[in-house]
Amino acid sequence: MRIAGMPDYDAGALQRLRDQDQKIAGVFARHGYSFVEPPVLEPAEVFLEQSGEDIRRRMYVFNDPGGAELCLRPDLTIPTCRMFLRQHPEGGEDAARLCYNGPAFRFQPPGSPRPCQFQQAGVECLGDTDIPGADAEVLALTVEALQEAGLLRVDVQIGDLGLFFALLDSLELPQSWRARLMRQFWRPDELRRFLARMSDTEGEAMDEGRAAFLEALGSLDESRARLALEEVLRMSGIATAGGRGIGEIAARFLEQAADARAPALSREVTELISAFLRIEGAPEEALAALSGLSGAAGVDLGAAQGLFEERLRLMEKRGLAPGDFRYAAQFGRTLEYYTGFVFELRAPSQGDHGQIAGGGRYDALLRRLGAPHDIPAIGSAIRTEWLLEACEAAA
Repeated sequence: MRIAGMPDYDAGALQRLRDQDQKIAGVFARHGYSFVEPPVLEPAEVFLEQSGEDIRRRMYVFNDPGGAELCLRPDLTIPTCRMFLRQHPEGGEDAARLCYNGPAFRFQPPGSPRPCQFQQAGVECLGDTDIPGADAEVLALTVEALQEAGLLRVDVQIGDLGLFFALLDSLELPQSWRARLMRQFWRPDELRRFLARMSDTEGEAMDEGRAAFLEALGSLDESRARLALEEVLRMSGIATAGGRGIGEIAARFLEQAADARAPALSREVTELISAFLRIEGAPEEALAALSGLSGAAGVDLGAAQGLFEERLRLMEKRGLAPGDFRYAAQFGRTLEYYTGFVFELRAPSQGDHGQIAGGGRYDALLRRLGAPHDIPAIGSAIRTEWLLEACEAAA
């Protein structure tokens, strides 16, 4: 019986992929990236904690005969970073440039055009302190790899979470609200509802029963509230939801109870955040809009805006045309470990298979994986089967 979503690779398809892989590997090697091969099996907990809901609800998780909870890797960034830290527990003294090519696994619902097993080639630039320089380098070599494979024209979408985080810092929000807004950035609908709940503008009315529940929860001290919630969840037979364990579900309820007790955000703050998130267009136009918005509100995006401008300059220096890119303030991709510049490359004629490559900056991830401090890092991944389809369609 054939497993749905798991592709077959006949001799012809394998040969075409291998030929393409050699071209991609040649580009990575020319830029000084060393090939590595991290494990396919990884501890599930690492991905459940670091990847975000979009990935963890699609992971293949199981227990081995010894009882350890493992998963098939859903991408290769975290395995590559873990491999690097096993060899350099302190983070290494020099920048490391690593590349890979291998299978990854993500569950897809029946009927989805996306496969559950797919090939991913990519790079990870770890420890380079020239932030805009490394950003421009990784995007440029990704574009070069696609061109070397035969895909000469792609649409490029970019974003920058650093600008959003700088805006939140400039507003001097309570740390709990800042953390919530940062986490909800990847869920636009939830972010909109959260802003409505926290503002003094007209938002969505909360259900009476839910409001009473959260009020009762808020009357308990945190430890008692957490114990009560976890016990209720166990009694209800709820083990996980969207990849979350009981402890995390309880933590989310406690956050919502704290929100219900918190004073409202001002209309000016919620309108400023909403206006920021609506900015999109060509990068230079977006920069002008950001400057106008921050100037009118009297906030300073400071270093984050300077990094954005310098990155665009270095992209041009590397032969890219950032004027043809599209920037969106609310574009953050789906991996919640990103902290700054993000990008996605699409072949628009390919429909559901049009997202050929993407990547971003994740400066805090290696510390969360065990490094003693933050390590600057940016990576990029190419869906090589979709790249092959796009190249063959273009030809």
